[in-house]
Amino acid sequence: MRVFLTNLGCKLNQAELEALSRRFVAAGHTIAGSLDEADLHVVNSCTVTHMAARDSRKVARRGARLYPALKTVLTGCYVAAEPERAAALAGVDLIVSNRDKERLVERVHEAFPAEAPLGGGGPVEIPYVPLEFGNSRALVKIEDGCNMRCSFCIIPATRGSQRSRPADEVIADVRGLADGGFHEVVITGVQISAYRDGEVRLADLVGRLLAETRAPRLRLTSIAPWQFDRRLLGHFRSGRLCRHVHLSLQSGCSDTLERMRRPYSSADFAGLVAELRGAVPGIAITTDVIVGFPGESEAEFERSLAFVEAMGFARVHAFPYSPREGTEAASLPGQIDHGVKRERMKRMLELAERGQADFWSSQRGERVRVLWEQPKRDRWWGTSDNYIRVVRRGPVRPGLQEVRLGRIVDGAVLAEEIAA
Repeated sequence: MRVFLTNLGCKLNQAELEALSRRFVAAGHTIAGSLDEADLHVVNSCTVTHMAARDSRKVARRGARLYPALKTVLTGCYVAAEPERAAALAGVDLIVSNRDKERLVERVHEAFPAEAPLGGGGPVEIPYVPLEFGNSRALVKIEDGCNMRCSFCIIPATRGSQRSRPADEVIADVRGLADGGFHEVVITGVQISAYRDGEVRLADLVGRLLAETRAPRLRLTSIAPWQFDRRLLGHFRSGRLCRHVHLSLQSGCSDTLERMRRPYSSADFAGLVAELRGAVPGIAITTDVIVGFPGESEAEFERSLAFVEAMGFARVHAFPYSPREGTEAASLPGQIDHGVKRERMKRMLELAERGQADFWSSQRGERVRVLWEQPKRDRWWGTSDNYIRVVRRGPVRPGLQEVRLGRIVDGAVLAEEIAA
């Protein structure tokens, strides 16, 4: 059976689809390059905002509408949040819950026995099949779920309580990827800073990955500001841990943070940012910001905007608050008008764009290691360890190379020189 996989949402979803692709291949199936080549469409859905949920429904219905013989399997957080509506979607043949996602291939064989290969489905060790980043970068899930109860967030309801994978299992995955030629491994989960396998915490796991694998480069995804382990700072000196930390801010106004039930103030956050920049020169600090949270006055928004500007983030993922049924914030007073949200989003996105350009400009002339990922026409595109999008005209050798950063062109930084 030819399987096409579609991801919506976060890097954790991407990591899960990579793992599913390996399981499908191990069971004797092939991964299709496009929907029109596929017999089965697997959609890993998202519901973190109402737009993500809408897109999940749209993508799930699309396959059968375009290709009537195509079978569609819907899994992920949208299924967890609205299982009955998900099951009733036109064109969806099977839904699989998050808790059953690791058995998705077996569930497919049970639902469509005629499509199951003879003797397939056993545990077969083969390399990951990366879907998002070609053959240069892969993602590894180290934990799932969350024990926090932020007032706006649906994730604890859709993914359950926090749980971590065994450290030895994670190390084996990363070792296999590195030995298979991958240049960067992204460590991901719902809240990787909560990772714990016995006495092994995130900093311990990163230390073991650096010592026990040949991964040329490791990158961490979102870390909770209140859980940042200072022992990680020493690992950046290895040169293999990317100088990039994503700290989820959500608001630069402490009053808003309190209503969000986030356990830090803007001053706490600013102190951590200063500590990181003092310890790791050139580090990229990226963040998430919610605009239009219930009760956010114009003055609170202005404080949040000013704080984001003062932090000088390398990238800001801004999105308007979206009420999620079952969360505390959905019933809070002071829900913000959509028009006000749009106007505030426009201002926050403009600021985010300026902040990214300022960070990129601040790195001009610096030497960085770039992972070249994909060619487009006469140019190659890549990413530096400190999360700068880099472009170079003409041919390059795929993989990691040291370059000198130049001026900003076409939404990226020009690589002026490649060291011999």
